[in-house]
Amino acid sequence: MRTLPLVALLSLVACRRAPSAPPPGRTASATIPAVDAPAPAPIYRVDPTVLDRPGILQGTVRWRGAPPAVTPTAVGVGGNPDHCGAAQPDPTLVVGAEGGVSNSVVWLADIGRGAAPDLSPVTVDQRGCRYEPHVLALPVGAELRFGNSDHGLLHNVHAYYGYDDDDNWFNQASPHGLTVTKRIQRAGVARLICDAGHVWMLAYVHAFTHPYFAVTDAAGRYILRAVPPGRYTLRFWHEGWTRRAMEGTRPRFSAAVETSRVVDVPAGTAVTTDFTLGADAVAVAVAR
Repeated sequence: MRTLPLVALLSLVACRRAPSAPPPGRTASATIPAVDAPAPAPIYRVDPTVLDRPGILQGTVRWRGAPPAVTPTAVGVGGNPDHCGAAQPDPTLVVGAEGGVSNSVVWLADIGRGAAPDLSPVTVDQRGCRYEPHVLALPVGAELRFGNSDHGLLHNVHAYYGYDDDDNWFNQASPHGLTVTKRIQRAGVARLICDAGHVWMLAYVHAFTHPYFAVTDAAGRYILRAVPPGRYTLRFWHEGWTRRAMEGTRPRFSAAVETSRVVDVPAGTAVTTDFTLGADAVAVAVAR
């Protein structure tokens, strides 16, 4: 997996707060180095016996400083400019008015027991010549549906496992009005592009064997519920946002930013861990 090495230590300061009691509890602090290579994930099994007094893990991903300018992608003649417009926005870095970063993924990397995953179908729409949502996460076994809301326009969903183009998942035409359905069979990240002339179309699908994952919303917030008490490795991912090169007319971006934090989730307690991204591509986790 392509990941961007983190060049600084990440400070972690843990202060726990029970959901039913506003006053903060004990505070502990530690300095933990960034982790570049995750340990193998354990085999996950559903076990209601560990959910007697579950905790909550929550937080916000924020951008530090002024967000960088993003360059729209020009829509050439072969990209249906009559339907898609003269240019399409860059989807890789979305920073809200309060500095929250959406489309980041946070998950527990080493959880072995807990709640059952929600296997409800998830839909990716092709609307306005873009994938919506741009980043999504779902459990292995769930059904992923692709729709096309662009009337009169042919799209093509080409999915690769990982970040390079050497591990093909599927490649299928997606006409307007037709739903393409795929079952998630493999954990990890997949990259979606379109081969029907819409070179700017890009999305990421993250698949997990457990339900303890989240994609940050428009305010940069995430929440993991029903977490069994224990110590876990909390992993963070953002796709990267610097345009590095062009493959023909298709833009390619910098490597994904990833890091890990060790977090303790006491029984019946809410723990907050925030992440900060900056122009130097160093993610800093601060738990309060």
